[in-house]
Amino acid sequence: MPITRRNILRKFAAGAASAAALRAFGELGFAQARPAENRSVSAGPLVLSRNENPYGPSPKVLAAMREAAARANRYPAGEYDTLTRKLAALHRVHPEQIVLGCGSSELLRMAAETFLGPGKKFVQASPTFPLPGEVARNTGADVISVALNSRHEHDLEMMLARSDASTALVYVCNPNNPTGTITPRAEIQGFIAKLPAKTMVLVDEAYHEFAGQSKAYASFLDRPLDDHRVIVTRTFSKVHGLAGMRIGYAVASPEAARRLSAGHLTLGVGVISARAAAAALDDPDYAALAARRNAADRQEFRNQINARMMRAIDSHTNFVMLDPRRPVEEVFAHLQKNNVQIGPPAPEMSKYLRVSLGTPEEMLQFWKIWDLMPVGKMAM
Repeated sequence: MPITRRNILRKFAAGAASAAALRAFGELGFAQARPAENRSVSAGPLVLSRNENPYGPSPKVLAAMREAAARANRYPAGEYDTLTRKLAALHRVHPEQIVLGCGSSELLRMAAETFLGPGKKFVQASPTFPLPGEVARNTGADVISVALNSRHEHDLEMMLARSDASTALVYVCNPNNPTGTITPRAEIQGFIAKLPAKTMVLVDEAYHEFAGQSKAYASFLDRPLDDHRVIVTRTFSKVHGLAGMRIGYAVASPEAARRLSAGHLTLGVGVISARAAAAALDDPDYAALAARRNAADRQEFRNQINARMMRAIDSHTNFVMLDPRRPVEEVFAHLQKNNVQIGPPAPEMSKYLRVSLGTPEEMLQFWKIWDLMPVGKMAM
């Protein structure tokens, strides 16, 4: 390999990655909280494609799951009631305003199927989480996709211009997947106020806990909007580390919740999942720890990007959209050859690729593999 400024930086960055990340863990008090099974990279594929929490759930949640396994012979009626009451108390709403689902994905599907159909319009950003749009098309609705603005945020002005009396549902993913960007709360609130009176608004807050203290961001649950048209979805898959348990929830007006529940499988969330979610709510310190840990991992990832003279979109999630400044097809092929999985390409953003954050050990392995790519001319 020729000795160039870029290659020196690459070698320095790869060597510093693990030390810097682990030093950050020590400073933030993370060392004892990391599960032992995550201290090494597995022999299987390096999975950085699904926006999962690589550290898993808290010890308290794991204990609750083991205990709940003894009730596997019982239907989860009591667990449903307990979790629903906890969520209602957390968000200061009535229990009938909570709808549980198999991850927030099921609730997004339920909303599309409930409010859409032939002759109705669904409006979304592009790119965004694809599931609601896919379900909308299956209902026969007209799907309108509006490109993100120059800041990679929802172009609410254009989304409003594409809405009319036939618009039954608008989808806002905030922070957005796959860009990791925030659309300011004040702008979303003004947008909702201008929508047709019968248009429902689906606000996906799957990555809420990672948004940090940005002045532009405010959850529609932490600071509710007095508008019966707004449905907010959350998940336990991300900050709580329960992606494998498949549990999420929606908060809506009593009428909207009733309509959502009409297409819902009765007791569709299992005993272990419901107990795990309830235990996670009782362990807010671990959720706060997970958010701080993610912020440290994200900053270290940005440091490595900068050291390699690449670019990235400012993320408020547990993944980052990276501009490798070289053809993404080459990058995907190289990573795939080396058993590294990253997010699927977004045709609307063909110069970017999405990388989920892993443990420091996993990210060190990622950069080692990355730096095996032949040196090529970088795009400007």
